[in-house]
Amino acid sequence: MAPKNRSARIRRLASALSEHFKLEYSKREWIEAEYDDRRAEWTLSWTDGPTRAQVTRAARAADKEAVDGVRYERRYSQQAYALGAIGWAREEADLQGGNEWWAVSRVEEHLAKVRNPGRPKPGRETDMVERLIKAADGDRGRHWAEGSEICGLIDKRGLAWLLIPAGKPDERLPLTPIEVLTAHYARGEKQRAWREHLTLLTELEAFAAVQADLEAPAEAVAAVLELVPDVHAAIDAAVADLRTRAVTGA
Repeated sequence: MAPKNRSARIRRLASALSEHFKLEYSKREWIEAEYDDRRAEWTLSWTDGPTRAQVTRAARAADKEAVDGVRYERRYSQQAYALGAIGWAREEADLQGGNEWWAVSRVEEHLAKVRNPGRPKPGRETDMVERLIKAADGDRGRHWAEGSEICGLIDKRGLAWLLIPAGKPDERLPLTPIEVLTAHYARGEKQRAWREHLTLLTELEAFAAVQADLEAPAEAVAAVLELVPDVHAAIDAAVADLRTRAVTGA
């Protein structure tokens, strides 16, 4: 038998949980209580915000009887898909070259563990998300893109192009010194790792590359000079490791 006043209790709970998790109604994050007559089933659905596990635990703690058998459905905004795709690729995912539905399923697995995934940090993160969505839209004027389009584009192109569009640095997204040097000197697998995952050269690798390049451009020389303290620190750490190995015989 259904619990007494279940409909009202579930709807009140949806509002209470939305307030508890500080969800923004204007961003359609608010938790909605939906009833399916055909399946005789309640669903609590929301966009971005807390994880499914967080809402499930909070709902059961608040009114276990009312939510018995309730479904929990978390949806994602295009900002969440973009930020999730970037985070997924940064974790050095094995990209497949443009497989949209495979990519979106991997990104959703990544997002399942992330709270408030549709809120990029101001600055570089926000600019990268905006650039990715615009590119996924393909300048078709929709001002939005499907999650599969966003994730498929990252699976196809990786991440470096978000920082260096058309092969040229963007003033809105200035590169760090080590990024400048990685973009210029990475080769082979290291170049692929930079292009797909933004994996950086080590300070020592970058320093050696510039030192060996007698025609190094001015921006590369300037960048490596900024890294000199980090290079010294890396050398000191390497020397300390070698001394330890010499003592232990490892």
